[in-house]
Amino acid sequence: MKKLLITLLAFLQLALFGANDPLYEIRGKSPLLDANLTQFLDQWRNETTSPIAEGNYTNIYLHGESTKAKNIALTFDDSPDENNTDKVLDLLKHYGVKASFFMIAEAMEENNITVTKRAFDEGHLVLNHSFTHPHFTALTSEQIIQELNTTSERIHKITGSYPLLFRPPYGAINQEVVDTINAQGYTTVLWSLDSLDWGMQDKEAIITNIMTYVSPGDIILMHSGRANHVTVEALGEIIERLREQGYVFQRLDEMLSIKAYK
Repeated sequence: MKKLLITLLAFLQLALFGANDPLYEIRGKSPLLDANLTQFLDQWRNETTSPIAEGNYTNIYLHGESTKAKNIALTFDDSPDENNTDKVLDLLKHYGVKASFFMIAEAMEENNITVTKRAFDEGHLVLNHSFTHPHFTALTSEQIIQELNTTSERIHKITGSYPLLFRPPYGAINQEVVDTINAQGYTTVLWSLDSLDWGMQDKEAIITNIMTYVSPGDIILMHSGRANHVTVEALGEIIERLREQGYVFQRLDEMLSIKAYK
């Protein structure tokens, strides 16, 4: 009954708000998400995507090509975690899917070094998600540069490759942040479909949200950190159901035709 109710509410939202969202829009909704959080999220999405659509933020991606094929990219933030990240990697290996991991360098210690290298060795992208996971809009340009470069240097030390793709923690950007990132030679990659796995501890709600709002070219935001056990529980069914609808999984460098490493 709970699964049916979530599905019905999600499709009602889709009918009300429309299925064909503009290219410069971040999608993903759920009736299980707190109303205040939903309002905050909607405001953040508008404030973030409007400058991209207007051309004020440059060298930043939300979405891939949407007209040629049903390609999508799975991306996982807040790695590495030797527990949940390993489980995500197990599932990706089982289904033969390649993904992109935005990793926090501070967490790359002990067993997490092993899982970081495993992700790279198994053909996934290991990318920059900062060193300490701060709000970049609260940092100086010098602090941003430090966060960016120390992270890529640590990833290079572990994998042998220096990442050029970056995702800001919390998606927190403004003009100064974007300009600083660009000046350091990085490309910013956000997302077009938020799984909301960071805000919902409900497997069925995460699956329903993705399946309701997915469209060709989507960059899907998920997480594989310490707190994301529900993501692990939902991932297999998500991959199966997306494949049943004809979707093809690609790494970000493949889908966006951009360079991931130096």
